[in-house]
Amino acid sequence: MAALLLLLLQLLACCRRGSAASAVRLQPSPLRVSCPGPHGQVFQRQDNEHRVSCLWNSTVTLHYQPAPGTGPEVEGEEGQPPSPPFCLWYLNSASVRNISRWSGQVVLQTGQAPSPGASSLLTVQCSSASCAAPECFHHNVSVEISAQDMRLFVLWPQTHVIRVWQLVELGWCALLKSAGWQYRFSSRGGVPSTLLLPSSEHQDTTSPAVYPTVELQQTCATYYSYRLTVCYGHPGIHVALVSIEQMPHMSFNLSLKVEHDLVHVLSISSKLLSVPQQPLSLSWWLQPLTLSTLAYRLVDTQAIGGWLCSYSSFMLSSNFCAISTPQGLDEIVVASVYFHVDGKRFEELAGELHLLNGTLSLTAGKETPIHVNLFPGKTNSSTYIFRYNQGTFYTSKDSNSTFSTDGPNTCTVFYQYKELSYLLTIEFLALQWYKFKMYLYLNQKRALIRSLAERDLDVHVFSSGRSFLQNFSYLVWFIPAQYPMLQCNWTFYLQLFGTKKDRVVQSSTYTYNDHVKNAARFVRRSALPFDAEKYMGFVAKVNCTSSAPTPALLSVRVNNHTAKSIEAPVVCEKKECRISRCWIQRPDPRSIILYRKKALEFFLFVKLNVDCHIGVSIKSLWRVYPAKDTKTEPDWLHPVNTSAMFGVEMIHLTIPSNTLDYGLYLFYFTAEVVPIRTSTVLKAHDTIYVQIERADLLANISGGSVRTVGFSESWTLDGSESSDPDSQEGPLIFTWYCTKDSADYKTMKFSLKNRCHPFQKDLRWITPSGPIQKIPPESLPGSTLYYFRLMIQKGKRKAYASQIVEVDPGPPLILSVRCLENCGRSIIPTERFSLSGKCSNCKPSNKPLYYWTLLSDSSKEINFDWDSKTSTGRSGAYMSIHALTFIKPVYPSYLLHLSVTTWDGRSSSFVTPFTVNIPPRAGTCNISPHYGIAFLTKFVVKCRGFYDSHLPLTYKVIVASDIPETTTVNSVVENTFGPILYYGSEPKTPPSFLPVGDPSHKYTLTLYVQVRDSIEAFTQVSLRVHVKSPLKTQSLSAVFHELLASANRLSLSTSDQQTGDRLRAGYLAYLAASLLNYNKNTPTVQLPQAQLREAVVKTALNISVKSVLEINQVTAVLSEVTDAVEKMNVRSQDLAIVKLTEVTRALMRHKYRTRLSEEIEIQASGILRCLANILSADLLHLKNVSANGIQNVFSILEGLLEIISIGKVPEEIETLIETGLWNITLKKKEAWNITNDLSATYTCHNCFYPTVRKEDGSALSPSTVVATAIFEFDESPFPWLGYTSDIISVVMGFKVAESTHNGDLIPLSTEKADVFLARRGGVIALNLVMGPDKTETYTIGGFNFEINKTTTSIYFQIMTKLEVTFKVLIFTGTNLTHAQPVASFTAFHDMPTDASGNWTTTADCSISGPYIICLPQSLLTIIAQESGVDSQSISVVLETHYILRYPNRKLVDVYIFNDRCLFLDGVESQWNKGTCKVGSLTNWKKIHCVCDYKQTRQRLPALPSPNIKFLAAKVVVLPNTVDLGRNLIADIPKNPLTLITVLSIFAVYLLLCCWAIGRDRVEKEIKYIIVLPDNEASDEGSFLVTLYTGSRWNAGTKVEVFLQLIGQYGRSKFRCLWHHPSPAFQRGSIDCFLITTKKNLGDIRSFKVRLNNEGKSPTWFLSRAEVEDMSTRKVWFFLCRKWLFLDKNNPLRDWKFSVTDPQIPLPKLDYFLINFNRRLTEYHLWLSIFAPVIAGAFTRFQRLSTFLAVILFSLLVNIMFFNAEKDDEAPIYLRYLRSITVGIECALLTLPVEMLIIALFKYSQKDPPPVVTKMYPTVDSRYWNNCIVSEKDANVIDTEEQTISGNSSQTGIKSKKSSSNFMEGGIFPKGRRLSTTIRQLRKIPDTEPLLCWWCVCVAWGLVLSITVLSSFFIVLYGLSYGYQTSREWLIASGTSFLENVFFHSILKSLLFSAISTIRPKYLEDIRWVTQEKHVEISSAEEAERII
Repeated sequence: MAALLLLLLQLLACCRRGSAASAVRLQPSPLRVSCPGPHGQVFQRQDNEHRVSCLWNSTVTLHYQPAPGTGPEVEGEEGQPPSPPFCLWYLNSASVRNISRWSGQVVLQTGQAPSPGASSLLTVQCSSASCAAPECFHHNVSVEISAQDMRLFVLWPQTHVIRVWQLVELGWCALLKSAGWQYRFSSRGGVPSTLLLPSSEHQDTTSPAVYPTVELQQTCATYYSYRLTVCYGHPGIHVALVSIEQMPHMSFNLSLKVEHDLVHVLSISSKLLSVPQQPLSLSWWLQPLTLSTLAYRLVDTQAIGGWLCSYSSFMLSSNFCAISTPQGLDEIVVASVYFHVDGKRFEELAGELHLLNGTLSLTAGKETPIHVNLFPGKTNSSTYIFRYNQGTFYTSKDSNSTFSTDGPNTCTVFYQYKELSYLLTIEFLALQWYKFKMYLYLNQKRALIRSLAERDLDVHVFSSGRSFLQNFSYLVWFIPAQYPMLQCNWTFYLQLFGTKKDRVVQSSTYTYNDHVKNAARFVRRSALPFDAEKYMGFVAKVNCTSSAPTPALLSVRVNNHTAKSIEAPVVCEKKECRISRCWIQRPDPRSIILYRKKALEFFLFVKLNVDCHIGVSIKSLWRVYPAKDTKTEPDWLHPVNTSAMFGVEMIHLTIPSNTLDYGLYLFYFTAEVVPIRTSTVLKAHDTIYVQIERADLLANISGGSVRTVGFSESWTLDGSESSDPDSQEGPLIFTWYCTKDSADYKTMKFSLKNRCHPFQKDLRWITPSGPIQKIPPESLPGSTLYYFRLMIQKGKRKAYASQIVEVDPGPPLILSVRCLENCGRSIIPTERFSLSGKCSNCKPSNKPLYYWTLLSDSSKEINFDWDSKTSTGRSGAYMSIHALTFIKPVYPSYLLHLSVTTWDGRSSSFVTPFTVNIPPRAGTCNISPHYGIAFLTKFVVKCRGFYDSHLPLTYKVIVASDIPETTTVNSVVENTFGPILYYGSEPKTPPSFLPVGDPSHKYTLTLYVQVRDSIEAFTQVSLRVHVKSPLKTQSLSAVFHELLASANRLSLSTSDQQTGDRLRAGYLAYLAASLLNYNKNTPTVQLPQAQLREAVVKTALNISVKSVLEINQVTAVLSEVTDAVEKMNVRSQDLAIVKLTEVTRALMRHKYRTRLSEEIEIQASGILRCLANILSADLLHLKNVSANGIQNVFSILEGLLEIISIGKVPEEIETLIETGLWNITLKKKEAWNITNDLSATYTCHNCFYPTVRKEDGSALSPSTVVATAIFEFDESPFPWLGYTSDIISVVMGFKVAESTHNGDLIPLSTEKADVFLARRGGVIALNLVMGPDKTETYTIGGFNFEINKTTTSIYFQIMTKLEVTFKVLIFTGTNLTHAQPVASFTAFHDMPTDASGNWTTTADCSISGPYIICLPQSLLTIIAQESGVDSQSISVVLETHYILRYPNRKLVDVYIFNDRCLFLDGVESQWNKGTCKVGSLTNWKKIHCVCDYKQTRQRLPALPSPNIKFLAAKVVVLPNTVDLGRNLIADIPKNPLTLITVLSIFAVYLLLCCWAIGRDRVEKEIKYIIVLPDNEASDEGSFLVTLYTGSRWNAGTKVEVFLQLIGQYGRSKFRCLWHHPSPAFQRGSIDCFLITTKKNLGDIRSFKVRLNNEGKSPTWFLSRAEVEDMSTRKVWFFLCRKWLFLDKNNPLRDWKFSVTDPQIPLPKLDYFLINFNRRLTEYHLWLSIFAPVIAGAFTRFQRLSTFLAVILFSLLVNIMFFNAEKDDEAPIYLRYLRSITVGIECALLTLPVEMLIIALFKYSQKDPPPVVTKMYPTVDSRYWNNCIVSEKDANVIDTEEQTISGNSSQTGIKSKKSSSNFMEGGIFPKGRRLSTTIRQLRKIPDTEPLLCWWCVCVAWGLVLSITVLSSFFIVLYGLSYGYQTSREWLIASGTSFLENVFFHSILKSLLFSAISTIRPKYLEDIRWVTQEKHVEISSAEEAERII
């Protein structure tokens, strides 16, 4: 209704504007709307104060606040703040909210995300009282809610191709920007490759001409534009990516193609030509045939011939697909090329080149010809550069040409014409001859070259299918239609085969001319993936002899250039009706079960496809069967009743809700299809299982998804409408959650900053259960959004509902600031400045937060130290600024700003201006003379230069005293208490005596000169003077009497005008008192101290105390005269107390009158000093004790506390008053802030926690100010009372009163109080000896003491740094061998002690806590009575689990105590033991007293009577204790475990040494290269075959292995790899065989392996193999990785392995396993010892010795760790855990030592000397004539084939015997020479370092020294360890051993192997024999000579 009214008013306003436009006013909107998103405010280019942008989100939060110049802070005409405007909020013209507030927030649900460029519009229309329609309107505020839109494009160059290093300007535009966003540009290969560009660095709108499209220009005109420049140094496809780093997450990319500038096309070179007789004439022609095809021809018009031509890789060197051009007899086509381009359209170009008699002429198109004289006669080389440019050309000569010149005269011409560039080189030889070369380039500024060969033949083949009632079909194929000048030579060869492809049935050949028009009619148009109009079709008719498809092969060839073969079976099947598909639709085609809810309707739909050329009749039927599961057939005879379902006889089935019960059902669909006029029935069916589940629960919260509630309202969260659609039975479980950030629900993690309520411990609401949550008023802060979530649960089902609750703020806060102290027009900077800023309508439950700010007069915040300059800080309702803070003001006036914010989100502020009275400007003061003698020299103080606007000035000179040092009041900034030497308006003082200066500081005396203006602001100057002691010749007695007489005379003045005389009298009396104190310390001159001091006191009594100055003088005199109170008599003390009482009353009156605290508290410090002096006399000298005097002292003390309390404000820091005798702590707090929480009592000493009420029993209001005074006395101030000698704590006094507004203190009733007193004694401390018991299974200790029948309860507390549980046993007597405990306790470190046993009871024990044990009086009494003697010994034993190896006195302390609390109700009463009891928190450091009492309320009189209560604690007699540790702890014997361990290691090492040395020797003898005995001398081929057996378990074999080589030219026969007697094919072995073949096999392609059925281990794992041709040195590698095994059914089974291509990457798993196995066998120190084969020269013996040194060093490091941590005690489980940790650490520490020794052994091996193979002339027949070459020195046989002359006499010799033939080289072909010299085996690969030979000695030295030293120290340390320690050391050592063996090395091998597998690996990355071993063989004669 309000919206209609506002619309009507606007229409009326429009009408009125038409008639009287001048009367209508348009004002700015009274509100400012902002949309702060999670990443900051966003902006558009059109934004202003009335248009705001907002980033789209599902939930948008809008904030609104008053516009500048409006709001509640602006006063209206009547001084009242204006009323808030009435605003209507519209979202896309729909009203969403009506608001009438100045500030707040609105939450909107925006729905789905808008498309890029789209947005939602929010309009805010406001009206206000100051601007009402129709005369006035406010501007509307528009908020556009849109998603980020961004466009990326190329500004320049606007071409498809970009040249290398060409500058590319990229641009993008974005709709929105934000200060926190950054654009990241990245392009790999670009310069720059990455760049960050802030969103704020946008540029002006780019010119419309540079945008790629008009649409883009129009879009970016209103967007923010960004540009950057990049270039690329390498050709290729480059991707430019632009993304936003922050929200929203968006990225865009462009692909840029970069090419070179010039592309080489072709090169030609002529033969040698004659200069005069063979002129050169060439013509060229470039013609575009199509948009993407160019033709270039170069013709020799002189027909010289002899041209050599080469083309680029993408060119074609023939007339490919081109019509032949007629060629005349007088011209020759030099080059004819055709190529494809992508770019702009090319134009036709032509030109000519002529060279005649050294003159070069160039002509291009219609351009002017260029003539160049090349000067063939010159010998210099020249370069000419021509570039056509608007009819001109540029020529240059350079004798330093960069082109290569071979002849004496070379001319180079670079000629460029449009897209073509020519490089011409003419070489002139011998003046008459020349050679011509030409290079053609294409300029790529406009073209991207693509080769014709890159294009695949575009051929599409289709089969038409068998025609209806016919026996033939058609095969149809299509190719692109040809350009008239590109008539390619297409040839099609069609072959039709039989059904089994065993014969050719039909073959045909077609050419391009055989194409058929409209061939597409033979194929369905829908099957063609191209435009049929642009393709040529070919048709072949195929006879169908059967219904099976006919195989067909179509071969296509084009101009002998490219060919393609296509298999295209011809479909001859008859087209009969069939059901091609019957399928029940489902979301996943693979699913067999659909899950549906019972309460929801669902559908099933069948896809039924029928292929038939005639009409059909379809009959559908659904059946539904219950099913147990998907594997059990249902009961087909009992289907479900489907009458309630719709579409049972249709393909679409509807199942209404609640039709089926819960369970699994099989839906069976059948379809019967009958073609019309036929009897054929086609059937199809499909099934689907449907699981009917329970429906989802429905969770619902009343009120919608968003609601607004008032802070002071009581509201509810109602989820009672949530339900279970399936059933109403069974309860729903409700759980409520709440957070301030909805993102917390994604992780369900709790964050304290997002909690809704302080009592929340997790995301759950404080009362999480129940369907309805009642939220009390003021429970949640206002102006905040709360995200509530309801979860309902029933069984395993859950459902959720959410609601956003916006809590409105409460009524406006009323904040008033008033001055409490220093409230004049200008504050006095030397006094405190106190204010109250209470919020009158704030409740404590609102938790108001106050915040003070100091501003300058220009409202600029000042950096102010609130902690040191104030006593309240800046976060309270009160403010108290220290004196002297503004002593030097920077500004003439200030503003004190106070703001308050409550829990409900309300806030208010108040500003208080104040000015500072600037003190008098500083002048100078001096004292004359600077040195003098006390009581003899008269001093004068003179000042000048002081001035101020507030006259007259007053001068005050104070003589400093020691009171500020002995009596401190922390609230006083600078205590200048002392006697006043002078006070008056004259800047010069009269001559005066001074007291003696400080002897410890060279008799220095300090004087303070205060120059005050008329309003009491002063400037202070300090003076120092040296006043020495009086001369010995001076009569001190005469001086004293003279001073005292003058003082008495002046003190009799009573008029106000004679104030100066009274001040002078006080000063003279002070001098007299100081003289007495000086005389007290001077033994040479003695005066009657008691009489004279009494006289001084009487003089002070005569001085009036009407002003603060007089109070100061009297206080100074009394403090000085009482400084030696022991010299005073009782009468003098009583007179002093009487005067101090008068002074206190006068000071109180002055305080109420002035309300200034600083000067008052300075005077109070002097009075406190007097009281302390008087009280100390009573306490220290009991002969002068006066109970009445002490009572008067406390009465004065209470009055002073009330005076000081008036100057305090609530919540400020405590005021601490300290003297040498007592400490007083004064606090002021409001009642709501007084806490009874004792959480801080564990660290608190001398603390007081009261529970107070008014004296009538009523509770205090929250705003009541409670003042608390706490007194602390180290000694009891009541020595005449009892228990004085038994008090073992401080004596604490306290007073609690209510502070009224005028400063009065009204006593309050303290019902209960928890008091903590610091202990000063009364405890027995025992350092208990703890250690292992006799059985070493426990840690034990104990003590004993004696008791009697009167012994009360005894407490003792265990103090230890361990967190263990002690079992405490109580025995009678000291003999504990067979005794049974009478009581037992279990003491915990984190919970109270648990008592157990028959006699154990704690009923009379008031103290409990962790490690505190109470022996109750009842138990002790029973024990004493049963013993029958006067005293009985009690033994206490402490047991815990085994944690100590040795006796230890430092680990456990026991404190024994027994206390009582005393209470004193006033000074006149006696100590009472019944009011306060010992509390449960008592321990050995402090005493906890719990007091319960009542007190009647009374009004304080003018000088209050004593109302201070006192507490103390006394000790009960404690027994003497004796430590029993030595009787309980066992002696630790020597443990030989470490010695046995070391000896065992050496024994195992010696045994393994024998085995390792033997294996090393055997391996040196058994490694051979085996020459097969059946090799023939006449064989032509010789191959070295190396077989690698795998390292897997049982990978070796002992059966006979046969091998056959298969090569390029043939294959060898199967050869038995005979190796006896040497072993071969063992696990992990590498076996080499020399095999010869009858003929040369050429390149080896594969080999076969065969096993026989004899021998053991019939299986064999062949890992890999390599074959090397000994004549060509060529090697072939085989990656086998296969198990070979015998098959009984196929005993002659062969395994064939083909050559592995070295260019193909290896399988990652195979490479990983090979590399991992190699690393284990080479680098694993322990496993490599037992490896089948040891690689390299690092022997097993060396490895074993290294391992011995490493393991002994590890044991040493472990035992050193245990020795270093010998005293580190811990529970047994922690010690075992520490043992494992130490073992891991030690294993890491020993790694460097292990790596060093291995490196020294491994890399310092020298290559062995050459060894020659011994060739046996005869071979034992047992070994089948094996010829063996030791592999110790050779792995590869290198044969060199040399051709020897046929007439050589050695080549014709042939031996008849096999052995003779072998020795003479007969196994090799005739014409070869055998080389049999064996070169040494290379042990270390080239990639590994090689150290010096002596490093082996260093390695052995390290091994020996580490072994010996480690063994010695292990045994030395270990013998001193106990059994438990040795066992822990053994665990740590075993951990180190296991970690070293099974973790470090294996993990390292795994890691490095895995890393090396990341990149592709090839055969060359695996270690092969040929890569590491090299052998040479010399002639047989040399071999015989060597043998």
